Amino acid sequence: MALYLHCVICSRKQANGIVSGAAWGRVELPADATVVHPSVNGSTARACPTCMGQYPDWQDRALTSLGVSGGASG
Repeated sequence: MALYLHCVICSRKQANGIVSGAAWGRVELPADATVVHPSVNGSTARACPTCMGQYPDWQDRALTSLGVSGGASG
């Protein structure tokens, strides 16, 4: 388990915990994507609750910020 959650959109960091982690959004990366970024854990990128509330298209923004395109889900 990662010590901190990192937002893929705004780069916010927050200590990882069961309660805090549940509020953060997840977006799956396309199967062929290879990304090295602090917000990515395996094939999932994370977005903070603030960005999720501010941007209705946060999933697309997350993928775009990583230089990845593809169908977002989550």
